[in-house]
Formats: sequence, C-alpha cells, structure tokens
Amino acid sequence: MKKFTILHTIETGGPGGAESILLSLAAGIDECRFRSLTLLPYKGWLSEQLDGRGIPVTIAKSKAWYDLRLPREMTRLIRSEKVDLIHSHLADQNFYSCLAGRMTGRKTVVTYHGMPGLPEFGTLRGTFKLRLVRQWADAVVVVSDYLKTALSGLGFPTDRIQRIHNGVDIGRFSASKVGQFRAELGYRNGIKLVGMVANLRESKGYEYFVRAARKVADENPQVKFVAVGEIDEAIGERMRQLIQELSLQDHFLLLGFRQDVPAILGDLDVFVLSSVSEGFSLATVEAMAAGIPVIATRSGGPQEIIDDGSTGILVPPADVDSLAGQICELLANPKRAHQMAASGRAKAASAFSIEKMISEYEAVYDSLLNER
Repeated sequence: MKKFTILHTIETGGPGGAESILLSLAAGIDECRFRSLTLLPYKGWLSEQLDGRGIPVTIAKSKAWYDLRLPREMTRLIRSEKVDLIHSHLADQNFYSCLAGRMTGRKTVVTYHGMPGLPEFGTLRGTFKLRLVRQWADAVVVVSDYLKTALSGLGFPTDRIQRIHNGVDIGRFSASKVGQFRAELGYRNGIKLVGMVANLRESKGYEYFVRAARKVADENPQVKFVAVGEIDEAIGERMRQLIQELSLQDHFLLLGFRQDVPAILGDLDVFVLSSVSEGFSLATVEAMAAGIPVIATRSGGPQEIIDDGSTGILVPPADVDSLAGQICELLANPKRAHQMAASGRAKAASAFSIEKMISEYEAVYDSLLNER
C-alpha cells in the first residue's frame, strides 16, 4: 500500500487551538497510510511540540502577504519531499497553500477555525485572497456549522464545505491530578476556583469575565479567579488595570501560558468562556472532558458544543450580569454542577474525541487522494 505524504501548514506558531489541532493531526493520522511533514512561519511552541514527536519541521518566513518566498519554499518542499496533499489552517496560510497547490498540481485542504480576515473583507487584497481560496481549494473544512453558514454567505459553495468539529484527547483531561494546582496557589479546600483558559485576545471578552468576577466576589469573598493563556501585552495591561480598578488583586490571577492545562482544569469548580466571537472553543471541550461544569457565551461555536442547561450553560456575550449570576448559581448548587459536569464529560467523549476528528479528516484525505 502506498504511503501518502501530507504537508501540514499554518501561519502561526502557537500556543493556541488551531495549532493544537494541526499537532494532533500531524501526530495522530494513521502512520501506516500517511507520512506527516510540517511547514511553519517560525520556531516556537508548535515547532517544539512537533520536534518532540519526531515530525519534520521546515521554517519559511514571509514579511508581507505578497512576499513570494513562502510559496516558493512551499513548492520546493512539495516537490523535493514528493508531497501528495497540502493541509493548511487559518486564512492567510489557506491562501498560500492554494497558490502552492495550483503551482505544483497538488490537492489542497483548507481549514477555517474562525472568521477569515474580517478587517480585510472590504479591501482589494482581502477580496482577492478569499476568491482564490474559494476557487482553488479542493476541500474546505470548518470547525462549526456557525462557520459553515458564514463562509456560505461569503460565496463558498455549501456542497464543498465540510464541518469537522475539533477533538481532544479525552483520557488526557479526565486523568489529571486533582489538588496539584490549588496547592501551588496556596488555596485551601474551602476556596472556590473559577477559571478560563484562552489566550488574551479581544475576541475572548476577558473584560466581561473580570467584571463578572467583581460581582461574584461581592456575593462570595471566598471565590478566586484564574485566567490561563498567552498574553497579548496591550490587552494584558488593560486587564491588569481593570483588576486594580475593581480591587480584585487578591481574587483574580493572570497566569499567562501554562503547559499543565489538564491539572489546572481538574482543580476548577467552574470553567468560564466569555468570548464575544468564537469559531468553536477547544478549551470548552477540554473542560467538559475534565469533568468541570462550563459556562460559555452564545458567541458562535459554543452553541454546538453545549446543550444549554444539560451539558453546560450558555449566556449572552458581553452580559456581565448573566455571567456572574450563572457562576453564583452553580457554586451555590453543587449537586446541579456535578450532574452537569458528568453530562458534559459524556458528551465530550461521544462527540468531540480526537479519534473521531482524525477519522473524519482521514476520510477527506482519502477522498481527494483517490481522485488524484
């Protein structure tokens, strides 16, 4: 049986949800049928993770969208390594991959993890890039039906868009050591801990989480809050100022990026996602897999993850009162929180496993490679 070579590529180096999905696919697809190569823009978290799994990494930089060094390096790699199929993630790399695929005659799969390039939609550049992907991509994958509807509205043919929900390693999150993270923070057993795992970006709505924390702390001073994720310094500074203005210094911790997310999730009493826009939300699924009750906003993807009132709670985005109220309600009703956590874990295992996701992507690869 021929082993096909897949080139996995992305425009960022992580850490983040899209980068984690690329890593899972490159390392997890059937090695008896596929060989994984990767092309990244720079060395960093993702390249280190790939190196640790023995997956070859090529670095190709690009200073601007019209910089041809990236597609040139990509086409060189495709030809020298006899790549059979290109799989790219995120809007800019989807553009470059379709260009390289057309230049080399290779099939191209593009995955959108969120809305592509919103600031560019009204520009000639953005229109050109989107049109090229729309016309040249052999398969378009989105991580939620919400994004499928959005791309259809941008002119992508609905019958060429396939939704594949992101998946997580359920066992990795259900087997975390409870108590380790709380011990590190010095929190005794009576402390309730509410947390969010998401890089500090505008779309994550951290301001609303901080403001909700003030309202919750007013009701219950024993509640503490943590935020875990890579910090955009401009946003981080604003959040630090807001924490100080609201006198939350003893209640709210910005911890930055951490490698031990399963252990952190395992010690939370409630997980929160305060996003104003979300393509899917891998962290929400991870919290469900860890057996933690979740509260998320109706910001796009979360509506496809959570069955409101059963496997989690959905609140309107940017609604501080609703978010704070639901946090207080879950903390005050441990029986309901426990039942919701159990239902959430079962849904994560059945609908969002990494095995299911990889199998669905392999089916896309097989379909295109058989055509070839």
